[in-house]
Amino acid sequence: MGKKVLALSLYPAPYRQELFNLFENAFSADVFFEHSGGDERESSWFSKGNYYLIDSDEGFNRFKEAKKHLKQYDLVLFYEFSTKKSVQLIIKCILKRIPYVINCDGVMLSPHGNPIFDIVKRFLVSHASACLASGENAKKYFLKYGAKEDRIFTHTFSTLHDGDILKLPPNSSEKADIRRRLCLSTDKFICVAVGRFIPLKRYAELITEWRNMPKSHILLLIGSGTEEQRYRDIIEEHGINNVIIEKFHPKDELFEYYKAADVFVHPTSYDVWGLVINEAFACGLPAVASDHCVAALELIKDGENGYKVPMGDDKLMCDKVSKICADESFKAKMSGSALETIKHYTIENMAATHIKVFKELINSDN
Repeated sequence: MGKKVLALSLYPAPYRQELFNLFENAFSADVFFEHSGGDERESSWFSKGNYYLIDSDEGFNRFKEAKKHLKQYDLVLFYEFSTKKSVQLIIKCILKRIPYVINCDGVMLSPHGNPIFDIVKRFLVSHASACLASGENAKKYFLKYGAKEDRIFTHTFSTLHDGDILKLPPNSSEKADIRRRLCLSTDKFICVAVGRFIPLKRYAELITEWRNMPKSHILLLIGSGTEEQRYRDIIEEHGINNVIIEKFHPKDELFEYYKAADVFVHPTSYDVWGLVINEAFACGLPAVASDHCVAALELIKDGENGYKVPMGDDKLMCDKVSKICADESFKAKMSGSALETIKHYTIENMAATHIKVFKELINSDN
């Protein structure tokens, strides 16, 4: 009889579906998302597998049945464990002695917290059969809440597939060809930033500081959001002519912009991971990022594949960009190091870790 897993997550995301699809040769999985998030982009793939939105009638009824017959599952996987539904389901797993795993794709550690929530988290984490951590920060988080160290397994959190990661950085000729196709300058240094245009990302502050950069240094800002007009107003007010605002693009097109650039920059004030750094590294881009981005803390090695800078120090961020761009051989070495850093951060490897841990737990429970 095949093994069966129930997975509970908060919001749907395409990479979650891609990850779960890789489970199919090892387990059958019923996957539940608590909220649609008002995003219909994933509606097409909900018909391709056992994926359910709990805030729909069908999903609600399916989840109700799954809870009623919880013993049919060999293991339960939680991607969010502090919601009312997840806490209730974890309690049921404990009472019915069904192994459960808590996953953490990223977390920003904080010395502050709600004491009551902390007690609840400690209870839920300490009773977990295993914890899946995206890196050292997530591991420290689990240890803080009582997980046994030998029950914490690190996985390579990513939305990248093996084929998304370049073998070698684009050479100067290839980069020039890409730039011509994208109507970008072939004789300027291009620094790219990718993300939502919201205050949290701090692009307004970066644009304001960028006016002090040499005219040969272009900031290419790719994304969309409520702050776009503010960015354009700053550009106009200060007469900045080396900042380009570009609309967001699908993955294949977006990766062409990464390949066209020289450096990636990420001034965010808060990212529990920051998958754009994975993407930039996959295209051979050195990265200069805020130390309030967990991916920067986990992946960037200062002076090797980029730099981490204190959040809010936009001048230092620009200085580090200039340092990378000033030396072509240094930049090339960093590009190679970025690819070396990210080469194992794939969905395939992430799935392999999940499957290995699940099999160990299920087999030990039998």
